[in-house]
Amino acid sequence: MNFDADRLEARLMSHGVYVTSLDYDDEGIEIEYESIAAGRTDAVPHREVGRVINVVRDLTETPGNLHGSVTDLDGEWVGSWRADGQWLRALEDDDLSEVDFSQRVIETIDDS
Repeated sequence: MNFDADRLEARLMSHGVYVTSLDYDDEGIEIEYESIAAGRTDAVPHREVGRVINVVRDLTETPGNLHGSVTDLDGEWVGSWRADGQWLRALEDDDLSEVDFSQRVIETIDDS
């Protein structure tokens, strides 16, 4: 997978998402980030997950699996989520609607 990690971090920072760890290979991307919004609610903000996914989609040609781990600004774990690479490809090919894709991702959120 080829993309500009610095550009990803800069774009996410403009949304209040501060990348603390980023690992990627041909299989996908694992991103850990601090979230201002998550710290306020002690939950993974759904809209913010969507922003992270959209920025990754904008900066990658064919996204693989995407896994996010969310902490508050103190580094305390808030939750995690994932977007399966098959879902992302189906979304790009118009075989999956935005609503169905979003619902699948929301169902993976673990903030317990």
